[in-house]
Amino acid sequence: MFDFIQATIGFNHFLVSLLLLLPIFISLLSKNIIFLKKILLYLLLFNFVSFYIVLFFTNEFNYKFHLPLHLCYITEAAILISLLLNTQKAYPWLILNSMLGGIVGLINSNLPLGTHFIEYLHFYISHFNLLLFTIIAFKSRIHISSLNLFRSISFNTFLLFQVVIFNYFFNTNYWFTIAKPRGINIAFLFPEWPYYLFMFIAFGLMSYSITYILLLGNRVQR
Repeated sequence: MFDFIQATIGFNHFLVSLLLLLPIFISLLSKNIIFLKKILLYLLLFNFVSFYIVLFFTNEFNYKFHLPLHLCYITEAAILISLLLNTQKAYPWLILNSMLGGIVGLINSNLPLGTHFIEYLHFYISHFNLLLFTIIAFKSRIHISSLNLFRSISFNTFLLFQVVIFNYFFNTNYWFTIAKPRGINIAFLFPEWPYYLFMFIAFGLMSYSITYILLLGNRVQR
């Protein structure tokens, strides 16, 4: 079992994910949505500020890896903006992204050995934030319509094309459009480029569909 865990997701990542299950479980039990939103806001601010301050002051910042261009980090930034502006307009798109990103981050890591400690911290806080936002959205009974689903898929498709262009001109690998994720993860089970991309997209659409079905009957909270 140890060898299987180490080969597929890495034992250290497995332990950290197990530890994160405790605050996730506590959040599920909490009925105070306002308090959960405050925790999420503070975590978001701390995560973004600490990440870039440490990277810049240690001269470790590299635009090829550290720009918030992966979908999880784009979503996290949009959640922060939504909380600061106290608006729910983007919530359907955010929760569709958050449920997928949070679960994938809990299962997999794209950080290779020797990564700066702040990147590890940023990775785990970011994906915990996505899961926490997902919990808040479920507790708030956010409704997702078929139009919300279509618009979210269309917008992510637009973002994907922009990232593909960025990767082409700047020789980067955001959204893993050029190569599989680094580090120990289950991507090694997937076929080579470009076929693994089709599997990523299929998993994303499947997650979107499940989230849509789960929230279909909810009423929007104003």
